[in-house]
Amino acid sequence: MLREFNQLNDEERQLMFDAIPLIVILVGAADNVLDEVELTEAQRLADIRSYNNRGRLNAFYEIIDEGLSERIRQLYNGMQNGVQQREKYIIGELSKLNTILPKLREPYGYLYYHNFRTFARHIAEAHGGFLRFITIGPKEAKVVDLPMIKPVAKPPEEEYPNLLG
Repeated sequence: MLREFNQLNDEERQLMFDAIPLIVILVGAADNVLDEVELTEAQRLADIRSYNNRGRLNAFYEIIDEGLSERIRQLYNGMQNGVQQREKYIIGELSKLNTILPKLREPYGYLYYHNFRTFARHIAEAHGGFLRFITIGPKEAKVVDLPMIKPVAKPPEEEYPNLLG
């Protein structure tokens, strides 16, 4: 168990672990197709972040890295009832992070918020667009910044220098 999750109940912990799979589904299937490119990119990114995240969220990514593609497929297959219904459900689930992230001690609320948003952007850009332009389609653009999650303020630089790298 991750120390930063000590004050969370089981349901809140599970949502934190499912946040990345839900984000992948929300962004990757915004066009109603969750394809292998997006799944592969999600797995690759989680793998990279499990060992290359300046030590702050490595353990989180190590946990979700193992079996990430399977968890994404499991969640996705359980919600095959159209883009609107799926988005509504995921937005509702991710909105619950608004009460969870503030419970995490500094700087973790901010780190998870920032990581969730950058993960979403990587998934949205997975296909590369046309000549690396317009890499995010209009459907992904509506959700890529995760507007359902309230921004978490970055802690003071003097207390946490080089927080993100």
